[in-house]
Amino acid sequence: MMIELLAALVLQATPEFTKIEEADGVLIESRPVTGSSVVELRLTTTTPKTPGSLCDAAFGDGKFDPEEPDLKSRKIISESADERVTYDQISPPVVSNRDYAARAKRIRTDDDACKVTFEAANEVAPSKPSGWVRITKLRGEWRFERGDDGKTRVTYLVFSDPGGSIPAFMVEGSRRKFALAWMKMILSRGKD
Repeated sequence: MMIELLAALVLQATPEFTKIEEADGVLIESRPVTGSSVVELRLTTTTPKTPGSLCDAAFGDGKFDPEEPDLKSRKIISESADERVTYDQISPPVVSNRDYAARAKRIRTDDDACKVTFEAANEVAPSKPSGWVRITKLRGEWRFERGDDGKTRVTYLVFSDPGGSIPAFMVEGSRRKFALAWMKMILSRGKD
């Protein structure tokens, strides 16, 4: 009974997502994050591509990919079949150069669904280069689930606070554009 009560309180405390826009068949929503001036984004769409191929595309191979938005460099710190830690340097618009280490995990289920989670792992990052800003607040996930209609429902959740002194209103448009570019890239790499 106590666990049910705590779960209900947590669900009540979590703000709902609000629709921002729909672009190229992708619904983009946001919700506030306690203690941050930037929002968490949720992008959803459906596709005929398979959950497994999309999951593999989202997990990637860990190597530098020049098609990834704003990526300047990437180094693999550690990896196994379904977990990888990379160190990335990015050069986003509007703000100065950023860096971070991120841990990604691929989780497959028996029902043809798959999830890739990611979060900051800066405890294993190399020293921050002079003049760079370290992103410390980074987390999210990709979910790929087969629907009753045979299509795959794709959900991309991401919260990344770029840090530094740039006001949130100046980076929110870039963050949405960046998230949509990621969604399109993963969709293009999946197989039917």
